[in-house]
Amino acid sequence: MHRWYRDVLSDYAKDGGASVHRHDVKIQNGKKETVIEVPIMRKENFGSAMAIDEKHIGEDFYTVVSNRDTGKIAVLCKSVVFSEIKHVLQQCQAQAEVVKSITRDFSSLFEKVCAELFPGAIQTGDKFHVVHHLMEAHQSVRIRYRQKELDKQRKAHQEFKKSEQLRLAECERTGERFKPGKFHYQEERLENGETPLEILARSRYLLFKYADQWTRSQQKRATTLFNHYPEIQQAYALSCQFRDWLSKKNIGKQYLEIDKQLHQWYENVENTDIDELLNFKHLVETHEEIICNYFIKGETNAIAEAINNKIQKFISSNQGARDRDFFFFRIANYYSSTSK
Repeated sequence: MHRWYRDVLSDYAKDGGASVHRHDVKIQNGKKETVIEVPIMRKENFGSAMAIDEKHIGEDFYTVVSNRDTGKIAVLCKSVVFSEIKHVLQQCQAQAEVVKSITRDFSSLFEKVCAELFPGAIQTGDKFHVVHHLMEAHQSVRIRYRQKELDKQRKAHQEFKKSEQLRLAECERTGERFKPGKFHYQEERLENGETPLEILARSRYLLFKYADQWTRSQQKRATTLFNHYPEIQQAYALSCQFRDWLSKKNIGKQYLEIDKQLHQWYENVENTDIDELLNFKHLVETHEEIICNYFIKGETNAIAEAINNKIQKFISSNQGARDRDFFFFRIANYYSSTSK
């Protein structure tokens, strides 16, 4: 059925396949020639507001440049190497000059790409990537305490094994029959009836929410969790504080006000001395300028992420992307063609 659709129903066969639409770029380095696969290059899809991201397709990584206004892919190339991406985007140099703003994540690759190839564009650090890093840092505090509980259990088991070995040696010396013991780790029960390991595992999802969004059972669990692990409560409070700062309500506010709130948050993090949040603070400080650019117009990389999700659904619904030419032919028709 797949072959019938490809060779009869679609325009793939009559158009000569996806190869006629490819814009592969050749790089000559002495006697060595490198070919960069560029399944999609639609110069007409460039605009004033663009987004750049990477996408994992099959076993390979691709760089995707998309238009945030239209949701169309402008460039899709099989590379995450700066020199190769540069050669590809230089084919669209005139179109790149019209780009006024571009959203991206915090990789050094895309930082360099945007600085050199979109010099006239305002770079904005994607809000959702910032929040993702924040949640990872916050959850890492919970995971650290869970690992400590598991470490206690492991050490107790090691002590049990040592005592069993000593008992075995004593039995062999005295000629007594050795009967192996069974390890049992007695965990304490907290006031809500859960063990420390249970409450640390079950608190994952409530930490993603604001307190006013918790269910009654989550409120009870959070109270017990914070009573026994005050550092998790501190990390949670700082997480909510940062999310409040990076909310839509601050879009359009004066820079001095935004900057004052952020530096107050920096100070609060330093006072708690939580390593995971200090690491996140360093990330924010390193990319502070492009993160704060979000408050100019509230621009995000949502379109790029949506395109990535659509491509992933496309891969799933087609049981993979083994027929690459036809796969990219369809991707170009659905997510790049201006006629769609």
